[in-house]
Amino acid sequence: MPSPKQVRPSVLDVFCGAGGMSLGFQQAGCEILGGIDQNPYAINTHHNNFQSCKFKLPCQDIQELTNLEVIGLRPYDVDIIIGGPPCQVFSRVGLGKMRRDLKMDVESDKRNFLYKEFIRFVKYYKPLFCVMENVDNLRHKKETLASIVGGIEENGYRVDYRVLDASEFGVPQKRLRVFIVGVRSDLAVSPIFPKTVSETPVTVGEAIGDLPELEAFSMPLKAKSSGPRQKDIVLPYATNPLSKYQKVMRARNKSGVRNHLCRAHNYEDLKIFSLLKQGQKYGDIPEELMRYRSDIFDDKYKRLVWDEPSWTLTAHMRKDCLAYIHPLQTRSISVREAARIQSFPDDFVFYAPMTRMFELVGNSVPPLLAKAVAEPIVELIRDYYSIGNIKVSC
Repeated sequence: MPSPKQVRPSVLDVFCGAGGMSLGFQQAGCEILGGIDQNPYAINTHHNNFQSCKFKLPCQDIQELTNLEVIGLRPYDVDIIIGGPPCQVFSRVGLGKMRRDLKMDVESDKRNFLYKEFIRFVKYYKPLFCVMENVDNLRHKKETLASIVGGIEENGYRVDYRVLDASEFGVPQKRLRVFIVGVRSDLAVSPIFPKTVSETPVTVGEAIGDLPELEAFSMPLKAKSSGPRQKDIVLPYATNPLSKYQKVMRARNKSGVRNHLCRAHNYEDLKIFSLLKQGQKYGDIPEELMRYRSDIFDDKYKRLVWDEPSWTLTAHMRKDCLAYIHPLQTRSISVREAARIQSFPDDFVFYAPMTRMFELVGNSVPPLLAKAVAEPIVELIRDYYSIGNIKVSC
């Protein structure tokens, strides 16, 4: 009989994205079987960072994956199913943009209902546990939340949910997310959630202070390109690790810094960057420099604070990074700095064009938060397989 630490619960990641949730569960001691996503850059990044996966499925729409037998797994072959269905339709920011800018019929958007695909996987594979992640605004979508919880419960699970703040689990970012945990009813235990591990949040400076400085690339005001093309070369660290967090981020990386690329900005933006103090935003700049309505775009520009955690990173970084200006340098943050703020270690490389890298990072579950969620679940599963401490209901 294996010792508890030798047991590696198996995980299938549905809506895997780049792999933030996969990485957290792997760090907690799980075996990642594979991931499913329709974003080609996400799948490419997942494949390259989880090369030992048994199943490297092609990029595909999960709704078209009607025959789950083709994956090669049978019911009860998976210990944990994890995933974060697309959240734009549940996000306050996402909803506003879709209604205002895209004139979309939000209520009929199919992404409202992709959580049903997650439930379909749970129903078929009957894992010991399932974990779904989404934006904290989901708790206010009472009908949708009840449908998710009820759908999982109907398939033989006890279900509960919590709103967790990533900054309380070692992530240098204030990021609220809902985690819905289900445990199969024949296990006589309740859904379990992590306890806070960090009383003092990790700051932006503690997260990125050892990374090399970057030049602030500029372009004309009316330029449509993203600016000078940069090569994703390996760069040397600026210093030895200056914080415990930096040591953790560099622990497995032996080659230097990858993905340390930042966006180009026009001269007017760079001038505004230079005037903003840490924590200031668009509404704080001189009125003569304002090109947008300050009542609508009050936080269009925002400078991060060196000695505080970051505010929430979003996929909108793909469009611009104006809300994430470096605390000390006259530029927006780089992909690697964003990845650090999301708690991706430096050996995790994003394989995509730069703008898509930002999107992948912004859409990800912070690995350290996922790890915290995974650890108590892994402990219960190890007891179940190794020493029979979990009572099984008849």
